Amino acid sequence: MKVNKQAIAVSFLLSALSFQAFAQNTAAEPLDSLLMYLEDRFDVVFTFADANVGGVYVAVPTYDLALEALLAEIEKQTNLHFQFVNTRYIAVQKKVSRTTVSGTIIDRSTGEKLEAAAIYSGDNHTISDKNGFFFLEVKAGKEAVLVIRHLGYHTLSLEQEDWGRDSTVYGLVPAVQKLEEVRLDYISRGIRKLPDGAVRLNVQNLEVLPGLAQPDVLQVIQILPGIQSINETVSEINTRGGSNDQNLVLWDGVKMYQTGHFFGLISAFNSHLIHQAKVIKNGTSAAYDEGISGTIDMQQQDYLVNEMEFSTGMDMLAADFIAKVPVTQKFSFILGARHSISNLLKTPTYKSYYKRAFAHTGVMLTQPGADTTVDTYHDFSFYDVSARLMYDISGKDKVRLSILNNRNTIAFEERATIRDTLYTRESRLRQWNLLSNLGYTRTWSEDHTTQLSAFVSNYQLEGSNVSISGDQFHVQENEVLDWGMKLESKNRIWRRAELLSGYQFREVGIRNLDNLLKPNYSREVKDVLRIHSLYTEAEFTELLKNLYVRTGMRFNYYSKFNHFSIEPRVAIKYRLSNHFSLEVLAEKKSQHTTQLIDYQTDFLGIENRRWVLSNNESVPLLFSRQLSAGIQYNRNNLLVSVEGYLKHVTGIITPSQGFQNQLQYVYSIGDYYARGVEFLVNKRFSHANTWVTYTLARNNYFFPEFTPSIFPNNLDIRHALSMGGSFTFDNFELSAGFNYRTGKPYTRPAQDQLNERNEITYEAPNSARLGDYIRLDISGNYTLKVKQVNGQLGISIWNVLNRDNPYKIFYRVNEENEIAQITRYTLGFTPNVVLRFRF
Repeated sequence: MKVNKQAIAVSFLLSALSFQAFAQNTAAEPLDSLLMYLEDRFDVVFTFADANVGGVYVAVPTYDLALEALLAEIEKQTNLHFQFVNTRYIAVQKKVSRTTVSGTIIDRSTGEKLEAAAIYSGDNHTISDKNGFFFLEVKAGKEAVLVIRHLGYHTLSLEQEDWGRDSTVYGLVPAVQKLEEVRLDYISRGIRKLPDGAVRLNVQNLEVLPGLAQPDVLQVIQILPGIQSINETVSEINTRGGSNDQNLVLWDGVKMYQTGHFFGLISAFNSHLIHQAKVIKNGTSAAYDEGISGTIDMQQQDYLVNEMEFSTGMDMLAADFIAKVPVTQKFSFILGARHSISNLLKTPTYKSYYKRAFAHTGVMLTQPGADTTVDTYHDFSFYDVSARLMYDISGKDKVRLSILNNRNTIAFEERATIRDTLYTRESRLRQWNLLSNLGYTRTWSEDHTTQLSAFVSNYQLEGSNVSISGDQFHVQENEVLDWGMKLESKNRIWRRAELLSGYQFREVGIRNLDNLLKPNYSREVKDVLRIHSLYTEAEFTELLKNLYVRTGMRFNYYSKFNHFSIEPRVAIKYRLSNHFSLEVLAEKKSQHTTQLIDYQTDFLGIENRRWVLSNNESVPLLFSRQLSAGIQYNRNNLLVSVEGYLKHVTGIITPSQGFQNQLQYVYSIGDYYARGVEFLVNKRFSHANTWVTYTLARNNYFFPEFTPSIFPNNLDIRHALSMGGSFTFDNFELSAGFNYRTGKPYTRPAQDQLNERNEITYEAPNSARLGDYIRLDISGNYTLKVKQVNGQLGISIWNVLNRDNPYKIFYRVNEENEIAQITRYTLGFTPNVVLRFRF
């Protein structure tokens, strides 16, 4: 290759002259051009926002300087700061002005100086000393917010213009829960009994519980007396003898119509995202509608994220990931995702759940008399995804958006050889629920807050069932669209009294579809109901020093029926002494949705419940009236509680009760009466905790058209006993629990043969009982920390004894025209292992 030496010399000379001219130029130059020159000269890369650099000019006296000296000169002339990410990459950022804030934190009611109050702004934080004083250096700016928090007090958020600069006094308002000072953990750490009779779960602080490798909210609440699931699912929780559809399950204020994955065996949401959950059996606040048996109100974190945090975990059923991200000082979000791992790995836990979910259904049964097989592992999966966006517009205004989407899917293939020809058909079932809530809160003053929210819950279930031997195709759908808005105002009348009032509008639409080929049949039913509600209640704490009272009224208007209902609610707690207290709760509630059960044809026999809407005729409105009273003793980490209740529910219909006897195809409207006594003894030691709960109950139907008209409820459990304990040592937690209950009612055939109509003749409804239910569970948990990573290993075994516990017995006529008994069992020996990391 021929080299032109003269050209090289000229190029070198021109470059030198250009550099010399640039080095001696003291006129202002565009900063973005200068940064490009510095990138070429020093082989570095600047990262910056165009808005920070565009339009900025600098005049550097000389360029014969090192890179650091040149950047220092630019910093003097601009409001910019150069941050070395590494030896090559340099971030260009706006300078952040800093200021100092100091002050004294006091109790606004008493003037008492508060020690250990947390004060933070952005990444800077401190705590107040024993005199309530603090000093903090913070970043100043329009988006800067100073937050002051203290246990037992409402959080105080201040924008920069509200900061004091010189020892300002900041008053915190008590959370007005003085009666809670005498109570301790209720059964387990992280579970508390509130003055209004409700039980609150601080989900992130729960200790390990028997049979659970990690917390599952809808499993945890079954440790409470009066709450159980007879068939061990979270989708069929029974509160004081009521069916599951009589529970109001709320996720961030939105009603869930699908509460379980694996068709009811685990919760349809990630419990690691739940901050608090409140369980109410009676004395409900007037702010709640529906839920004539109970309310489960779950709330995610409501305060801004201060530090970025990630967590991930996996057990033998699913894997999940959670991200908590602070975007600015005023905006942060939380994302969560969970997916089953069954498509990758069939664990022993999965196989146990699969067998329990699909026993005696279209998935597990083959067609008799034909060469038919079912591919049971074709597709069976679930997932849930959620997002929580939090934006504090100012110290007095905040916006919250919550979204949850969960889904269950099962598909299986049926193969049959007919006349030497192989036929294959796929049956499929999909079930999902999409929920969203958008809320705006305005704090007008420390005594007045207003909240406006809009919500929607969309539930859909689609099933297509194909029978090769019967040459049938059956499509079924059930859809719920529930949306509305709510306006609520809280006013503190005086120091120990608060007034709550609000208006709620809901529109609920439900659609049911059946399409059947051979024989041809089609049915589609759509119903819409609009409900207008007004409510008000007053809450008084420490009346006469020892009395707590909350009394309220809810007014519901059903425009379609032109029907108006008035629902009083009351909760009273009186402290007899420092250790004894009395509690009285009462309520009237209504409900306009219910679930019909068809054990014959619905959704492959797997999901046999359809949501329907009240029409005030064939499906009447449900009403409940309940009264309960109890006494509680609390001293030296010993809690003893006794509570009795009376409950009357009207408007139930036979298709919603799941009869599998002579009443299965008979329609009637009736009531049920439940009464019982719940006992609890809980003793906590320094490193151990023990509890015993016992419930004695009676639950009877009343259907005036039947003979007999009074007979045991399908959910009548006379005796239920639970004993458990946990032990903590360093980073280890161990727990074991024993559960016993008498069997539920069922109906036996009156004779071994079919009658003259080739039907089964039954004894009196629910005159027999299943055998006793006995289950022993154990769990263990180990926590570790390596640098910035927190780890957790959990192991659990459900039903250690591998006992066959039947939860249902019913009878069918088989192919030989004989009476066949079908028995369904709860979970057998089921291990689970969970590994979780947080960083």
